Amino acid sequence: MPPPPSSNDATLQQIQAAWDEAQAQLRALRDQVEHLNNMALAKVASNMLERDMDRAYRDLGEAVWAEVSKGRLQLGNNLSSVRKSLEVVTQKIQAQNASINDLLAEGAEIAKRLQEKMTTASKGVASHTKRR
Repeated sequence: MPPPPSSNDATLQQIQAAWDEAQAQLRALRDQVEHLNNMALAKVASNMLERDMDRAYRDLGEAVWAEVSKGRLQLGNNLSSVRKSLEVVTQKIQAQNASINDLLAEGAEIAKRLQEKMTTASKGVASHTKRR
């Protein structure tokens, strides 16, 4: 009959069992992390493709609108609401650009007057100091 296992052997067996369980949990966790990483990479790739698609649609829309604006392309009746919306937005953009140009011209005029005023003032100071 073999001798009864000592308490050290029982403790070692418990430690080994706990170690094996920890390793199994670590493998399961690693698998989950890898899966989530793959999902995140797939989502990033999907977002990039959607962005590329949006850019392609935008470029297509701009090209079509340019042709419509030049009268080289006619849109069907089912797209009349889209055409009207684009015309309204285009008019708003043109009005805003005109307003910005007016503000820039006004700013340039103010800067020019200020520069002239500064030049006149510095000439007055220079002639005043020469008289002394």
